[in-house]
Amino acid sequence: MSERTEEARSIVRRYTYWSAGLGLIPVPAVDLVAIWAAQTKMVADLSRLYGIPFSEDRIRALISGLIGGVVPVWLSGTSVGLWIKALPFVGPVLGVALVPAVAAATAQAVGNIFLNHYETGGTLLDFNPEKMREHFRAEFEAAKREHGVTEQPAEEAA
Repeated sequence: MSERTEEARSIVRRYTYWSAGLGLIPVPAVDLVAIWAAQTKMVADLSRLYGIPFSEDRIRALISGLIGGVVPVWLSGTSVGLWIKALPFVGPVLGVALVPAVAAATAQAVGNIFLNHYETGGTLLDFNPEKMREHFRAEFEAAKREHGVTEQPAEEAA
């Protein structure tokens, strides 16, 4: 494995941990904005490492397109969902377990997708979120298991 690949994996790990930590923010929506910003910064850092020209607007659009069809569908099928923090008293306690793990899994999956894309010579201009979505889904599922997310969408639990 090349030195650059090792550095890229280090970037993904760092932002995976940051995303998990940001998931501990006790205010709904504020945590999601912070996690989104961390993931955008992660892809920007990977782009710099690989010498890929980028704009944060393009990165945000690509991340949104990538996770847009996977994470919200998974969350809508869970019995808990990320808005659990909004429940008085119990919400923040229950959210402490789920939100950081899902944030870490999402960041790890996003990071791995971009790392692999850049390793194979890809750029932000030829990144197609729709074509990468199935690969993202597999990365997200693996990362959820790694980070201890056991909550299953209703249709999967049946």
